[in-house]
Parts: sequence; structure tokens; C-alpha cells
Amino acid sequence: MRLVRLSEIKGDEIVAKPIIDIDERRLISQGARIKKSYINKLVEKGITSVYIEDDISEGVFIEDVLCDETRLKAKKVISEELSRYLNKREIDFSRIHKTVEVILDELLSKSIDLVSLKDLRLHDEYTFAHSVNVCILTVILATKLGYARDKINKIAIGAMLHDFGKILIPPEILNKKEPLSHSDLEEIQKHPMYAYSAFKDSTELSATSKVTILMHHELLDGTGYPLKIKDEKIHYSAKICAVCDVFDAMTSDKVYRNALNTSDAVEYLIAWAGKRYDRFFVEQFIQNIPIFPPGTIVCLSNGLMAIVIKNNPQNVLRPVIRMIYNPKTRTKYNKNYEVNLMEELSINIIKEIVIPTEMLER
Repeated sequence: MRLVRLSEIKGDEIVAKPIIDIDERRLISQGARIKKSYINKLVEKGITSVYIEDDISEGVFIEDVLCDETRLKAKKVISEELSRYLNKREIDFSRIHKTVEVILDELLSKSIDLVSLKDLRLHDEYTFAHSVNVCILTVILATKLGYARDKINKIAIGAMLHDFGKILIPPEILNKKEPLSHSDLEEIQKHPMYAYSAFKDSTELSATSKVTILMHHELLDGTGYPLKIKDEKIHYSAKICAVCDVFDAMTSDKVYRNALNTSDAVEYLIAWAGKRYDRFFVEQFIQNIPIFPPGTIVCLSNGLMAIVIKNNPQNVLRPVIRMIYNPKTRTKYNKNYEVNLMEELSINIIKEIVIPTEMLER
């Protein structure tokens, strides 16, 4: 299977993963063929990409670190608790704690080498899906750092609630496609303080969780918000959350831009490590991120095109690939032409690409 943008869909492709909304309604089932008439409806729902099965990606398996059931339930809990707060100015923290415990149990029971979080999400559930993803990433990073479970739990709860304050931002500002005005930007930058103010007197949240929520947008150079504090004054939990938050935000579709490739997001983190983001946490984080996830189409140093079959945890830049196309001769290769780049050192991946139209037409 591979993940493709709706703009690349020609019609009649086979759906590899079911598309399900936050209320567990199945929009398209696994194995169904995508008709052209579906595309506009999916766009209206906010879906921008789908997983498909085709000859190119046969045998490629993309496994999420969290099972679909746990992910859906977590998103639903966040959605319902945000709604509860909007309507009643109260939140059931016990549901948040239970949800994080389930996520912890599932993740800590696995041996996770590399993280894949390309979940399909609707635009109107972005905050819920993003909150769950950031929680997952913080758990994995904090586990890699060797933190005790209780410590991981407190950071994870803060991560799960880090964007809670956005529900108090007018939707017309949050979903604005045009460039934000100065006043719009100022309002959005208040969301960590809005959430912290709502939770600061609660005895059901730890100090670590609260400070994670408050400081997750603070940057080492003092250009972050809302406090504009610098490196030594930023709590370690917020520094962890900041790395996970910006990575998931960059690799997710927004109303005003498409998602960045994983490789571009990693390059951004590396470029700002030690300047905006804690260098140690960035270095530890990217060791768990496959630069070219399975199903990615890539251009190679020898001019050929290939699809990533699986990653090598020892070196995320040198996965196992399957050669698929020679653009010079317009030749397709058979499915057995696989190369492990850990063994074939004369070939490098240059960049992630979209399959050229002439290949699909042959």
C-alpha cells in the first residue's frame, strides 16, 4: 500500500485502509474502489489523502504504532471533553487519564524502532487527531530517554491537552486560509495561556502536565509564546512536547497548505536544533523517525525511481527499496528488483517524488 493525495487519484484505485470519521462512521471500506464521484465528497469532508493498493506498492505494509480502535477512542474522548468544556466549563479528567493509560499500555508493550503516524484525518477533527499524535510521540520520545512511567504519564497528559486552549479561539481565525493579521496571530498565541488558566487550579492535573500545556510554544531563543522565556526557563517537558508538536503539525495537512514530506520536517528540526528547539531532544527524536516511510516514492542517485519497502532502524536514510521505473528509457521493473541500501552503498536516495503521469499511463 501507499499513501497518495486525492489530486493524484485517477479513479478505480483500491482503498487499502478504511476511511472512518471520529464517530466511527465508515466513509469508504477497505477493498472498495474509488470512483471519481467520491473525490469531491471526500474533499468536502476534509480528506486530502488516501491509502491505496496497486502494483507498485504490492507487499508494502504500513503499520501505525497505535491500533485504530485505540486511536479512534482517544480522538473521541478529546472531542467530547472539549465539547463538554465549551458547553459546561467543566472537564472529566478521569477520562483523559484513562485514555492516556491505555495509550501508554499499548505503546510500552511494544518494541518500537521507528514511528509511522500518517493517519487519515478530517480537517474538522484536526485538533483531536493532532492531540493524540503529539501524545504518542511524547510517550515514545520520553520512553527512549529512559523516563519512569509516572514521569512519562504526566508529560503525555500535558501533550494530550496541549492545544485545549484552541477551542476558545474563534473558528474563523483558526481555519483562515488567508494570511493571518497581526491581531489574529496575537489571538492564536493566547491558546496556551487560555488552557493553563482553565487548568491551573485543578488538583487532577500534575504541575508537569500544566507547565507542558503552558510552555509548549516557548522557544530557546525567546521568540516563542506566550511567556517569551528562554532556554533555561523552559521546562524539560515543554521542550519535549515542542519537538513532537511541530513535527506532527508540519507533516499534517492544513486548510492553508499541504503537509510537508517527513524528510523536510526532519531537516527543519535539524536546522533549528540548539536555536529554537533543544538539540538533545531533537537528536533523540529523529532517531525514531523514518525519513522515507514505507510506501514513499523516491528518486535515486542513479536516476531510477523506487518505492520504499521497509526501513532499517540502524540507518533511516538507507531503507530497503524496490526499483519501479527508469525515466530515461521509460521502463518499468518487475516486482522482484529489491535493493537493501545498507548493502548497496553506491546508491543514495536524493528526494521524495510523485510518480510521473507517463509511468501510470504505461
